[in-house]
Amino acid sequence: MNIELLSTLGDRKRLAVLGALCTGAGAPTVAELGERTGLSDRDLQRALAVLGGAGLVRRDATGLSADLEPIRAAAAAGVSATPVGRVAADFPRLDGCLKNGRIATIPADDGLKAELGRLVMAALPRRDAYTERELTTELRELADEPVALRRLVVDLGLMERDPDGSRYWPAP
Repeated sequence: MNIELLSTLGDRKRLAVLGALCTGAGAPTVAELGERTGLSDRDLQRALAVLGGAGLVRRDATGLSADLEPIRAAAAAGVSATPVGRVAADFPRLDGCLKNGRIATIPADDGLKAELGRLVMAALPRRDAYTERELTTELRELADEPVALRRLVVDLGLMERDPDGSRYWPAP
């Protein structure tokens, strides 16, 4: 998400205006929006100017409307910048397991588990070997349960480890 958009959304008055546009019926006029939000004309005009500058509010002959596409685009850009997000398109069957550029669940289905293991290996930085701590740190970037992911890739034979579990490396 870009800084301008976050800055725009970080103001209560602007959020009130955007919320009123999203929840109200029809395209209100400025006066109707003022009634919905309880903001003064000055505060309302300032909020509309900033929201419009960020592409979040449109004015046309029928009135005002919210455009949430800039927020959706920023969220999608944020997701695609994550290690999981960079490779997720190659694993469309796993969409239900992913949320906001992270692995949210490990599926029960063995076929999907195998696919998730391949996604994990694709998302990990390429290295010859990892210490247990290094691997856990990298996996924490992918999901909240790094130990479960580590166990998954070992159980699937995608990664091997020393008998004492101190060192891991990609399987040949």
